[in-house]
Amino acid sequence: MEALSCELSWDCVGQVARFQFFMNFVRYYPVAGLLFLVVWVWGKRRYIGSRIQQKWPDSGKIWHEIRWSFVTLLVFSSIAIASITMGKAGWNQVYLDFSEFGMGYAVFSLVAVTIWHETWFYWMHRLVHKKPWFKLVHLTHHRSTNPSPFAAYAFNGYEAFLEAIYLPLFTFIVPIHPAVILVHIGYAMIMNIWWHSGYEVFPAGWTRGRITQWINTSTHHNMHHSHFNGNFSLYFNFWDRICGTNFPNYDEYFEGVVARRRASKLARPAAGMEAMQRPAA
Repeated sequence: MEALSCELSWDCVGQVARFQFFMNFVRYYPVAGLLFLVVWVWGKRRYIGSRIQQKWPDSGKIWHEIRWSFVTLLVFSSIAIASITMGKAGWNQVYLDFSEFGMGYAVFSLVAVTIWHETWFYWMHRLVHKKPWFKLVHLTHHRSTNPSPFAAYAFNGYEAFLEAIYLPLFTFIVPIHPAVILVHIGYAMIMNIWWHSGYEVFPAGWTRGRITQWINTSTHHNMHHSHFNGNFSLYFNFWDRICGTNFPNYDEYFEGVVARRRASKLARPAAGMEAMQRPAA
């Protein structure tokens, strides 16, 4: 955090750059890689019932995601460096002392930036699905029709810019503490990786629950990758529901994935018992 509090100078900008590149790369690849190893490699057979799409993408698609994630991390880091530098010059509303606004405001600003991110993402996402923007901006991401965790940041430079610029825009208007920003981008990254995991963990009835229907699932975003023109939202299912852009069969598709997961769990003990009862050769 020293890089965030240093006085504006070329040396300070260098500290900020090193901090941002380190934080972005060290956060993303280990988290996405760990999830990939746990469920795609070590748990490939064990968790097969939880896979949303039962087929597996070829390794070339996964390397595509890993390579383009590197481009995205470079863009994200560059935007963060510029934003922090502008903040040190007094061009945004980032503040360093929690006591200036209080902890209650810090919580409010976390909720506010989450709502803003959701809104920005939904409408930007719908825009880049239209011609001519899809081919120019969004096609790189949609090469992954059966995404792995590394697809979370598999954007070209144009889309990476659009994915990141919502936060500097927010800080120009709304006071926010760097710690709140770090919490926000941390859970945003984790949720993004999970939505691209290719696996579903939520229980039956989630998409129809009075409260849970408003919270997205991994299935929701996986359908977006496999079906394209629908399910545009990020954390919450608010904009998709009020704008009618959920896929009509989203609920049924989700329940089908959950039913297959349940059947797979029931089959494993049965297979184990059968193996125990089989006479030795």
